[in-house]
Amino acid sequence: EISLNELPAGANVPFVHSHKENEEIYGILSGNGKAIIDEEEISLSTGDWLKITPTAKRQFFASDISGITYICIQVKENSLEHFTAEDAVIG
Repeated sequence: EISLNELPAGANVPFVHSHKENEEIYGILSGNGKAIIDEEEISLSTGDWLKITPTAKRQFFASDISGITYICIQVKENSLEHFTAEDAVIG
C-alpha cells in the first residue's frame, strides 16, 4: 500500500498504532514535524526517510508553524528477498 498524507500545522495523527506483519517506510515530501516511535521523539523535515518495524508503536505530528506532507509505503516485513542487478530481466 502507498498513501500520501498531509497534516496541517499543529495537527497530528489522532492515534498511536503498530502492525502485525507490515513494516512502513515514510518519506517526508515537505514541511516539518516529528514522529514518536516507541516513545522516542524523532524530528522530521523535508527529505527525511524512516523505516519502521511492524511492532514499533508510532504517531506523527506536524510542527506548530508548518504542515507536513509525507508518503507512507507499507509492505510485508522483509519481503524484498533480493536486491541485485541479477534480479533484473532485460528485454
